[in-house]
Amino acid sequence: MTDYGFPFASLENEFLRLDYLTTTGPRIVGLYIRSAKDNLLAETPEVHWETPHGEYYLRGGHRLWTAPEDLYYTCPEEGLSVIEGDGVTLRSPVEASLLEREIKIRLLDANRVHLSHRVTWHGEQPMEFSPWAITQLRLGGLAILPLSESEGLQPNRNLVFWSYSQIHDERLELHDDLILLHGRADRRAFKIGNRNTLGWVACALGNALFVKRFLSDPKGRYPDMGCNVEAYVKDTCLELETLGPLVTLRRGESVSHEESWEIYAGEYPPTPERARSIKEQWSQPQ
Repeated sequence: MTDYGFPFASLENEFLRLDYLTTTGPRIVGLYIRSAKDNLLAETPEVHWETPHGEYYLRGGHRLWTAPEDLYYTCPEEGLSVIEGDGVTLRSPVEASLLEREIKIRLLDANRVHLSHRVTWHGEQPMEFSPWAITQLRLGGLAILPLSESEGLQPNRNLVFWSYSQIHDERLELHDDLILLHGRADRRAFKIGNRNTLGWVACALGNALFVKRFLSDPKGRYPDMGCNVEAYVKDTCLELETLGPLVTLRRGESVSHEESWEIYAGEYPPTPERARSIKEQWSQPQ
């Protein structure tokens, strides 16, 4: 029987089961294809660190963050409201950082999930940030970040490396049309990001394909040197991350960030050849 260490509930249909915590979060901790027993999401109960507001436990799965990253806005997750209706809404209390986070989850058809992320600011002074949706997937997969391939004289691709990323890390593959990051465990962390205009990223997990769709705002100003997608790997998980444009909120104002997930069962080996075939498929109009 599944045990995440905290009470949880599920949304499910004939193809998918999605587990979420009911007393802390908001956090999605389980994503299962009904024909398989393995969680597609990473479980990281042992990962934790100190913050200005107390000890923070990562727990794994999918969470809502704000960028640029600032340790002050990472707070221990204490308490949660679960609101059922058209899907389920997971809402945190106002945190010590004065942020309130919310994820609304809806199962659409058999293999699709829609997530609406909302962050509300409760501070006295205006605050600028970007909503940031982070999905921790199990190790062993291959993160696929597609690149634009237009012609002309202007630049159309950027690569952003974090301070701890080694450019020659063997988990990274750079191609003219793809950024690939292998989910192989290593004590060294690696992270890369870019500006994605195609509106999707994916992860080939061997027996499943996980795809995130999102809106890319051509006029938006994004954090982290202009990134709206990022991928990260260490010894516990492989992350796929999407970000909304930077906004300035006054007290009581909110910003939303939408994602749609699509999950496919089948043979999806973590190879460049399979990644390229996935890109060819997903770059076609849907």
